[in-house]
Amino acid sequence: MVERAVSVEGFSLREGRHAGGSSLAWHRHAGPTICFVYTGAFDERFTGTTLECTPGTLKITPAAEPHSNRFGREETRGLLVEADAAGMDRLGEHARILHERATFRDPHLALLAWRLLAELRADDSAAPLAIEGLLLEILAGAARVREVRMGGTVPRWVAEARDLLHDPGQVASLGELATVVGVHPVTLARGFRKAYGCSVGAYLRWLRIARAARRLSETDIPLAEVALEAGFADQSHFSNAFRRETGQSPSAFRRSVKAK
Repeated sequence: MVERAVSVEGFSLREGRHAGGSSLAWHRHAGPTICFVYTGAFDERFTGTTLECTPGTLKITPAAEPHSNRFGREETRGLLVEADAAGMDRLGEHARILHERATFRDPHLALLAWRLLAELRADDSAAPLAIEGLLLEILAGAARVREVRMGGTVPRWVAEARDLLHDPGQVASLGELATVVGVHPVTLARGFRKAYGCSVGAYLRWLRIARAARRLSETDIPLAEVALEAGFADQSHFSNAFRRETGQSPSAFRRSVKAK
């Protein structure tokens, strides 16, 4: 079910909900698509392979590639963005990120996708410009992640450090993280930035904000509890960090993504 649909320069966006246990038969899109999963999960089947899409997944599907979908037990919420011919022309050589199938589970891209949903729900005169800017940021971020992937094998200790960051409460500092993975903190800091294009601290902050954005969307629990669950010391620190990254307070963000 499509809840909202808007068009901006070169792109169409559709926010949708799919009932638990439902499916979509084999189909294809005329243009390349970007899909972000907010809640729920589904399997997307391509010829010869199946992709599992869980909350936080951002995927790119090239134009006209046939696929089918089977949704999990819970309702799935997502955003589908399709580029048209004019959009591809505007992107020029940068459109190559949309020519190959790709999947990303990156907290920075997830945070941009949550901001995109908030702007889609805002529906004011500034929203189209904000949406277009966020889409270009997402494409740029995906292209950077892809370049990292193509640049060679990520050291085991860098990948291990990244996995630990995804497990709340596992490490309290860069030094502790470096000790756990068995390298010097300076080595970890340099290796992490080279592999993922950001500092360990920035990655962790994006991860916490993205986690909080999901909880704000899915629940009505107090902000102090959201802050604690996301790994912030207190509500004030959380609110300041959330506003810096999203441009909205947590309460304003919750209202925008829950707007009907």
